[in-house]
Amino acid sequence: MTTTRNLNRICLLGAVLLLLPSVVQAQFNYTNNGNGTCTITLYTGSSGAVSIPGAINGLVVTGIGASAFFFMDVTSVTIPSTVSNIGAYAFEDDALLTSIYFEGNAP
Repeated sequence: MTTTRNLNRICLLGAVLLLLPSVVQAQFNYTNNGNGTCTITLYTGSSGAVSIPGAINGLVVTGIGASAFFFMDVTSVTIPSTVSNIGAYAFEDDALLTSIYFEGNAP
């Protein structure tokens, strides 16, 4: 009986761990650009520090859409070197935003 309970717990833990990357990626709504890339259209996560992934579901993130982080109260944003386009007002009304770091920038 105890072995069955332990096995069930291990299976449940494994299922939760498999879902974790999906949860992180679920913080971003995006559009598929049709060429293996995507543009983030909306951030749905919590306030605080945000690190934009270099890829979502196998699509390279190359853009941040207009107003994607509108009024989200993020404090800092790390943008991967894959991003080459940031839309108008992408970070509009983010009063707590104090820094944006572009990965790949030389010091």
